[in-house]
Amino acid sequence: MKLKVITINLVLLIIIYLISDVFFSKFIFKQSVDHKCYEHLNQGRFYQMKKNCFSNMRMISSIDSYKVYTDKEGRRFSGKKINIKNQSIVFLGDSQTFGVGTNWEDTFVGILEKKYPNYDFYNLAVPSYSPTVYEYKLRKFIDKNKNVIKKIFVLIDLTDVGDEATRWQTSNNEVSLRNEKIFYKKQTDFQKFKKENFKGIYLISSKIRSLFRKIKRDNIVNQSYRPVDGNPTGAYIYTDHEILTGCNTAEKKTNWWKCGDVKIGLDKVEEKIINIGNKAMQLNSEFYIIIMPWPDTLNFGQTKLNWEKFANNLCIKSQCNGLINMFPKFKNFKKMNENWLEEIYLNNDIHLTKKGNEIVANEIMDKGF
Repeated sequence: MKLKVITINLVLLIIIYLISDVFFSKFIFKQSVDHKCYEHLNQGRFYQMKKNCFSNMRMISSIDSYKVYTDKEGRRFSGKKINIKNQSIVFLGDSQTFGVGTNWEDTFVGILEKKYPNYDFYNLAVPSYSPTVYEYKLRKFIDKNKNVIKKIFVLIDLTDVGDEATRWQTSNNEVSLRNEKIFYKKQTDFQKFKKENFKGIYLISSKIRSLFRKIKRDNIVNQSYRPVDGNPTGAYIYTDHEILTGCNTAEKKTNWWKCGDVKIGLDKVEEKIINIGNKAMQLNSEFYIIIMPWPDTLNFGQTKLNWEKFANNLCIKSQCNGLINMFPKFKNFKKMNENWLEEIYLNNDIHLTKKGNEIVANEIMDKGF
């Protein structure tokens, strides 16, 4: 008899919870939920963030899950109601600007948004974008938004050179991937039904998964990748280009590059950033370029290509209002802090911790506001 009562009560609790979850999903938590909030277009030749989506996103195995909210246009934002002020600050970039590994309020864009509440902040960045897509996204944003763009910030990441050389292309004013297609696993009707009507279950289960992944990650003693040891995508800064890209095939160091890719990528980065600078002038907007080092850049230096000089010259050519150069701040932090790697970069990764983002935000406040 006692077991029967317990069973009945348990069933009733489950039914009540499911009904409550449906109510929560339909009337309270109106964003869609997904594991990454990505969508693909043009037969997999282009990707962007889904509109009105929430995810406990986890893109890199060495770092914890983090919350991502997207607005009605698919831009990452705080998740809170937006009150339009008609004075816009626009950020362009890839995963560093998007804030991979960090909740919105701890990204440098989120920190700045809180500091300057009289502006509308728009983060157009998506991981693995590059200047070809930055220019495209800015053009699309301008076409849809008539409010004044006060400032445009573009973070030129070290991956941009390789992505411009081999990944992104423009045809008929549209942007697409050059040699690859990206398709995300299609959901069944039942999976769609669950995500639309039982968001509470998804939110709880994603938190539990994140917890177990963190426990598993923390128990791994040996990590196969240390960002201070080098990364082929940014190695052109300190590695001979002929050896790196295969012009000297006998000593080629990586399959990431092909002969001539570095120059092709640098030229395209320059072209697209100049175009963005010209657009900023047409809009009478202030235009700033941001650069920051990776851990291996701080370790090996800039012996083959000085990224700071390249960015400074690009700022002149694009008539930018200022170069926000994070190299000196990060170099000084490394010099003054024995645990610099863990303090400003995420675990076994090139992306920034809350502390790293704060350093970037403070420099942008100093040089760009």
